[in-house]
Amino acid sequence: MKNIKPVDNIFCKYLKANNPYGTVEGGGNQWFLADDINTICWCILSSGGSGPDNGLVEPMGCTKGRSCFVTPEE
Repeated sequence: MKNIKPVDNIFCKYLKANNPYGTVEGGGNQWFLADDINTICWCILSSGGSGPDNGLVEPMGCTKGRSCFVTPEE
């Protein structure tokens, strides 16, 4: 079995996710994107699959540069 390492936390503080194989944490915690195709993401600000800016909630989309992005340290 290969070791899965967390990626740098570049994601919005309000992005959360889980997948069929267990919880994938977000926000200020490390992300493990071992199976991101089956991962279900949501924004805790908008409580849905689209963010406050009406853009799709996804790990690679909820990063710096998006109008509703909040760094995990804030």
